[in-house]
Amino acid sequence: MASIAFPRLVRRHALSTSHVYTYAFQPPTITSLPTILFLHGFPSSCYDWRHQIQFFSRLGYGVLAPDLLGYGGTAKPTELDPYKTKNMAAEITELLDHESISKVHAVAHDTGCILLSRLANYFPNRLLSCTFLDVPYSKPGEHFDLAMVNSLTRQFLGFERFGYIGFFVRPDAGDIIDQHADSFFTLFYPQNHSLWIDHVGPTGAMEAWLLQDRMGPAATYITETERQIHQDIMRNDYGPALKWYHALVGNINEQDEIQENLDPNLSMPVLIVCPQLTKLELPGVEKQMKQVASDVTFRRVNTSGHWVQLEARDEVNALLKEFFEREG
Repeated sequence: MASIAFPRLVRRHALSTSHVYTYAFQPPTITSLPTILFLHGFPSSCYDWRHQIQFFSRLGYGVLAPDLLGYGGTAKPTELDPYKTKNMAAEITELLDHESISKVHAVAHDTGCILLSRLANYFPNRLLSCTFLDVPYSKPGEHFDLAMVNSLTRQFLGFERFGYIGFFVRPDAGDIIDQHADSFFTLFYPQNHSLWIDHVGPTGAMEAWLLQDRMGPAATYITETERQIHQDIMRNDYGPALKWYHALVGNINEQDEIQENLDPNLSMPVLIVCPQLTKLELPGVEKQMKQVASDVTFRRVNTSGHWVQLEARDEVNALLKEFFEREG
């Protein structure tokens, strides 16, 4: 939640959709430098960009990091239609318009990469570049079949990778996570991401972990103060955030994207930052990206975890800085 995470930078704005967004915003202090848009994933908020916001604002860049729909201080619709990526991408551009920002370098992580993918398809003229952290670009108009995805990961990885999504779309999932929030935090922000092989990927494993109130080792890349701030932001709000997964499994974007005949190719420069290769990574990310983008930079950081912007903050910041300066 921007008001908790960045009280000096927080802004609120009611959009034409009547949705109120909260976001951290710092205009450029060096007028020749652009603004960077940060799009968080699950289970997160703009707070997960704290190291990047501090770093780039000190360099003179503008930064804009919203609590995305369903998160933090931003609106939390109960119906599913507002969570269409077409709608959310339009809301992000309306925020840019409100702050008089014409173009941005956009950086996304986790489910935020789905939204960035559609920003690049629906509003390519607003993006100076795209950066995808750990989760790659997704093509428009593709059908998501969870059973097939889990079958393929069993075939290629030797274990189910996305069984937790089946739990996330259950009507009681948000309540269960809220009731076992500390247990969930140690599982989703783990010290060792190999924990995900046995306790996140397999169908039913995450629910079992939570109902037993199991606790993993505390992540050293998050301080106790930071953990408490994160928990304060997410307290009793997991249900709305899970709407993004309902949208994914329900394929509510598929027909919009087919009817719009969106160009799957990316015209802007693209950076992909991944952790070191582990058993959790699906093969072929770099090759697939080169099929849809002519200007792709692929980099790895020296950590094996999913939360690269936290775990390898200095490396990620340096890679982003180098990329932005090159595309400047």
